[in-house]
Amino acid sequence: MPRAVCPRCERPASVCLCRSLPAAPVDTRSELLILQHPAEAAHAKNTAVLLRLGLARCRVLRGERFDPAAWAGPRQSVLLYPGPGPAVALPPPVAACRLILLDGSWRQSRRLLAAHPGLAALPRLALPADRGGRYALRWAHRPGQLSTLEAGLLGLEQLGEDAGILCPYGRHSTHLSRPAWRGPAGAGLAPAERRPAGIPARRVLT
Repeated sequence: MPRAVCPRCERPASVCLCRSLPAAPVDTRSELLILQHPAEAAHAKNTAVLLRLGLARCRVLRGERFDPAAWAGPRQSVLLYPGPGPAVALPPPVAACRLILLDGSWRQSRRLLAAHPGLAALPRLALPADRGGRYALRWAHRPGQLSTLEAGLLGLEQLGEDAGILCPYGRHSTHLSRPAWRGPAGAGLAPAERRPAGIPARRVLT
């Protein structure tokens, strides 16, 4: 018999996260665009859905080919992905920015960039090397590996968003339960519990 899955947070009903999401989506100045590989969408610990539900200006597009119009327009698009050159330095204000995340393995991300030269040519934003994973949804197998959830939130912080939008997931137990979202007002919920599953070393943002 298939297990029940919450239609909103896409988690098994036994670990539904809806009660721990913000009462209303957190409004940020920057937009977050997640380009998600189809294989990642079905992953049991896909965290992009938490960004989509918790942030007012977040879109998730799934596929292997995308219309470049998705990252065109009046906002300055910035790609959160390591590049050969120095990371972009963006002056404030950040209100017109669009932060783009690639949700998939390194191989999938490289193929995505190869198929979309315009995307690969965008200015790139890099996270500080000392900002390791600190949320409890997944374990990293290598220093600096982050989930899509934490990469997106830390990227927004780099663009000048208030650090209060970050979700301080606790690491107290072995089962995932309630993550803590903090909006601009600083209201928090109970911390999440940790589960033992880890990210494969080949994955980057999941």
